[in-house]
Amino acid sequence: MGLLSLGAGIAIGYVIGTKTGKEKLDNGINSVKKTAEETWNDPKVQDFVHRTSETATKVAHDVAENSKRAASAAADAVKKASAEVTDVAADAAAKTEAAADQAESKVSETADKAEETVNKTAEEAKSGSSSS
Repeated sequence: MGLLSLGAGIAIGYVIGTKTGKEKLDNGINSVKKTAEETWNDPKVQDFVHRTSETATKVAHDVAENSKRAASAAADAVKKASAEVTDVAADAAAKTEAAADQAESKVSETADKAEETVNKTAEEAKSGSSSS
């Protein structure tokens, strides 16, 4: 393989390096350019290019429209979820406040009863010590 590559390299170098080889290379390049230009200007090729361009434009438009719809649906879902979370949070806050009020009331009742018991016990202790 190495020897084959070396031989191909020498042959290419010789063709390009000689005046005749250079002329043949230039003629070959010009021929390729001419063929490419003729092919590009062929009505069948231009028709294909036009149809392909229209299809690509349509597909891009469809993708953009579908992306807009998906983004809108996602935004609506987020708004709905946000509203539900807000409702749940408000309900939880109301229940927490009610529970706090109830706890405060129970603590106040218990404190009042404890105060009454302490006062009653203190009175009994006083009257028991003064009668002895």
